[in-house]
This record gives sequence, C-alpha cells and structure tokens, in this order.
Amino acid sequence: MDLTRHADEYWEAKDDSVDEERLMLFLERAQPGEDVLVVDGGPGMLARLLQDKGCRVRMSDVSAHAVERARRKGLEAVQADTDDVPLPFADGSFDLVISDSAIEHRFHPRRALAECARVTKSGGRLLLLVPNIAHWRHRLWLLAGRFPEIADGPTDPCHLRFFTAAEVRRLLREEGLVPVETTGFPSLWVKGLYPSFFRAPLVKQVYGLLTRLMPGLFARDVMVVARKP
Repeated sequence: MDLTRHADEYWEAKDDSVDEERLMLFLERAQPGEDVLVVDGGPGMLARLLQDKGCRVRMSDVSAHAVERARRKGLEAVQADTDDVPLPFADGSFDLVISDSAIEHRFHPRRALAECARVTKSGGRLLLLVPNIAHWRHRLWLLAGRFPEIADGPTDPCHLRFFTAAEVRRLLREEGLVPVETTGFPSLWVKGLYPSFFRAPLVKQVYGLLTRLMPGLFARDVMVVARKP
C-alpha cells in the first residue's frame, strides 16, 4: 500500500472541517512563544490555530496535497513519511510536539513515536492523541464475538493499528518519555458509536464528565501528555 498516495486521495476528497472542540485539548496545553511541531497535521487546521495563539509552528504531513494546502494558509510545512524517513528536524528542536490521530495510520507507529521523541527538547512535551480501541462499546462488541468497522470510530477502515491508553503510556515510556497526564474526548458526533440520545444536552454533559474521569473506558479519543526528561 502506498501511504502517500492514499493520504493524497484522502485529503483531496476532504475539506477543512474538523471537530474544533477536540482541538482545544491541544490549544489549552500550548503556550505563546513555544516552538511547536505538528506531525501529520493534514492541511494545517490545528497548526493554524496554534500559530494564531502565538506559537512558532512547523508541521509535517505524508500527503503532498495536504502540505500544499497548509502552505497556502501561511504555514511552514514539509512532506515527510516517518515509515520511511526521519523527520527533517534536528534533535531537540521543539518545546512541544503534537501527534493528533496519526500513528494509527502507520505501518510502523513505533518509528513515528521515536521521531517525535527525538525532536522534542529536554524538558519539552509530546502530546499524543489516538482513537481508543478500549472504548466501552468495543468491549461489549468483543464480548459478543464481534469487531465491527465503524466509520470515524476506533475501527475506521483506514486505521492500520489499534491502541489503548495503557498501551500508549507504555510505548511512550519505552521511548524515554514520562507520561504526566491522560485525558480523553468523547467525539459524540460519531454516530456508529453513540445512539442519538447521547447528544442530548444533559446526557452530553454527563458523558463528557465520565470521559474526563475514565478516558480509557469512555473516550473515543485518548490523549497522553508526556514529558522528556
């Protein structure tokens, strides 16, 4: 499979629509003036928000089409596929490195994590967000002997690898990073995971609280914040 071609086709068919509420997980943890790298940042929606906040932002993506769209937004973007080549940045270049829903699309996610860790400064942070295969609905489906493909869910057909919060923390530790925070986001818009009543205001509020308290069980997206010693 040619990941570059696949990524180009994906972004050629997709506009800049994004769940901006989820992107707040990253924006809340970034500080103006920080050197930030967004790895596999697509056409640059998150990178643009970080730049508007006052961060010095660079980004990469496997898709040449996405990189060109990011550059048209005034972003410094490079094409890089960490399955095959290192990121084109020196060791310890960034205060903050962000990988948002990316390594699950990789044949070799450990290489991507190793590159993210390499370019993070000592004392800097890596923010890693992945779909959560241990979401409670998938647990129930597995108990029933099922493993359905859910569009935009943890088992979306374009995902090559699957992760849990505990597994992400273990992988980060193996790269020499120290997990300091685990949080989650429900992504209630994913209709294959949630019946419509989950989007009722009160239910949405309660479920959001459960997601923050127990992200490994209730979150569709799990984010681990790790610091580099």
